[in-house]
Amino acid sequence: MKFKITALFKFFTVLICLALMLPLLMACGEKAEEADSSGTTPDSNAAGGEDVTTIPPTDPPTEPEPTEPPPTEPPTEPIDPNLPYYDYLDVEFGRFGFSGGDRIVADTEDGVAEAFRAKASNKIALDVSGDGVPFTAAYRYEVPDLVENFWDAAAETNYSADKTIAEGDILAGCVYVRDGGGENPAQLYFAIKTPTNDWGSEGDMSINSVELEPGEGWQKIYFTGEFSCDEDPASTAIFCMFLGYEPHTIDIGGIYMMRYPATSENIKATMKVPAY
Repeated sequence: MKFKITALFKFFTVLICLALMLPLLMACGEKAEEADSSGTTPDSNAAGGEDVTTIPPTDPPTEPEPTEPPPTEPPTEPIDPNLPYYDYLDVEFGRFGFSGGDRIVADTEDGVAEAFRAKASNKIALDVSGDGVPFTAAYRYEVPDLVENFWDAAAETNYSADKTIAEGDILAGCVYVRDGGGENPAQLYFAIKTPTNDWGSEGDMSINSVELEPGEGWQKIYFTGEFSCDEDPASTAIFCMFLGYEPHTIDIGGIYMMRYPATSENIKATMKVPAY
């Protein structure tokens, strides 16, 4: 009987010990699972007192996919070089942004060229058919003598008698010029003149003067200007290309002149006209 009690007592003692150790074993198991999932070891606090975390490796950064370049405006179609000279220039000045204009001197290239008169100079018709230029009407102006003022010798024209000029109207156009092989380099000065201020210059010109080098060939010169007063009729005002002081020879051809109203679009267009 005593043996049975002793054996039974030992059995219950083992059960009690197991019951007391079970929570400790379960805690150790949970801690091991946490270590497996977080990359820490159960004894990570033993040495430094802080958790030592192992950062899992990451994939190397990848290059972003190349993006398409931003869309660009389609290139402007070239102007048909076979168009008549004035039609070509109408398209060109339209692309600058000008609109609503009229021909302030004459309707044709020949008419404009003939309207210019020579002042203190000689005007001689030129044949430019072999020069490879788009225009057909050209004249040579010879200044034979030294003049006192640069405006004394000129190629000049009045505007049309059947038109009127309003303050702010824009004059725009182009002309081809070439040194004519005289004894001095050719010169040219652009100006708008009206009787309203006793023939002082009215309005600024985008180009004031040009001096040409011998042998350079024909050069295309663009110009714009503004009328700063009303003129009725327009023929009281004059467009001048002064020829300078010294004796020289200059060839002038392909004169194109338009008058445009002073709209915001036409004012902006003057800034797109190429500078000399």
